[in-house]
Amino acid sequence: MKRNAVVAAAFAATLLRPAILRAANPAAVAKRAAMMAPQNRATDFRSMDSVFPFHVIARGGPVAALPGSPRKLEVVYYFKGKRHTLEDLLARTKTQGFLVVKDGQIIDERYFNGATAASKFTSWSVAKSVTSTLVGLALTDGKIKSLDDPITKYLPELKDSGYDGVPIKDILEMSSGVQFTEEYNNGKSDVSVMWNKTMIEKSETLAEYASTLGRAENPGTKFVYRSIDTAVLGMLVRRVTGKTLAQMLSDRIWRPLGMEQNATWLTDRATPQAMEAGYCCINATLRDYARFGLLFLNGGKAAGKQILPASWIEDATNPQSGQVGWGHLFPGDPGAYGFQWWLIYPGASHAYSAEGVFFQFIYVCPKYNMVIVKTSAFDDFWNDQLGIEQLTDFDAIGRALMKN
Repeated sequence: MKRNAVVAAAFAATLLRPAILRAANPAAVAKRAAMMAPQNRATDFRSMDSVFPFHVIARGGPVAALPGSPRKLEVVYYFKGKRHTLEDLLARTKTQGFLVVKDGQIIDERYFNGATAASKFTSWSVAKSVTSTLVGLALTDGKIKSLDDPITKYLPELKDSGYDGVPIKDILEMSSGVQFTEEYNNGKSDVSVMWNKTMIEKSETLAEYASTLGRAENPGTKFVYRSIDTAVLGMLVRRVTGKTLAQMLSDRIWRPLGMEQNATWLTDRATPQAMEAGYCCINATLRDYARFGLLFLNGGKAAGKQILPASWIEDATNPQSGQVGWGHLFPGDPGAYGFQWWLIYPGASHAYSAEGVFFQFIYVCPKYNMVIVKTSAFDDFWNDQLGIEQLTDFDAIGRALMKN
């Protein structure tokens, strides 16, 4: 999710009509393309797996309790000198689901526009933080020997591409150096072409597309947000584990955490061997997204078991290199970047967030012992100032709960 404002209508006009004309199955492509239209988002972002192929992320065993301790949230905050309320921001960002968990208890849970607790909301780029977690588990298992290994040690088919010799760590930090543009309102931008070819038309696989890319700069020198980097990390996990991302996620996260519902992960083909879009497109319930956030908040533990090493969480949620350090990502932005996590403001117990276009969030705040999940169908792909305001609001919620 590149942090600039873009207009979805322009995306649809410049990208999707050519896709329909080129497709072998125009009717199927038109149906998938229509889900991006603004008038369809509120319902379609809860039913992506009705038109896209997917793999199931199976749950299993007892459901982990998320006890409720509801209280009325009366949150007021100031942004750019103006007074705002939580309810106002929820409306302005076209919120579909909103959940606050504090001290392991649900404080506030709301659904909008016909959504319910059983609705499966699409993650968009929130999935990037999930894919990086699977990389951490593969590293823990010894399937990946070192994050300093070049990606082509495991994916030799990328040797003639911009990924040749690029360390896995640089890819985790969105610093691969690969030539890839991420401009959502430009139908010729690489992210648009990738989405079109691999997810809408199904004319190329993600692996085929990644192999065509060149290099823009030296790896590890510059932070540039590239969704293809996370797609390649997904390919890495698939190769070293021999499992689909959905199966790996089910075995190591979904079942051990006691998720309430099966989830789905969209793929680049309608076959059991298809590749999940590691950079996006998990579909899950609000509470199950919260359980994933709680895994990080609780140091990788759930039900008394260490599901994910605490050392991985420490590394993934702190900047590990200068180009992704505090204040180095964008002019005027004090944040940083971890292993596919956005890091919010420097300092002890800093918050961090998995974020997706159209205003999707899993916000984890150790300072307040709090996780917030927000799913939305916002008008545009992103809005920089509104994104900053959203984080200001999340912090205000934490402060309000600490007072009560």
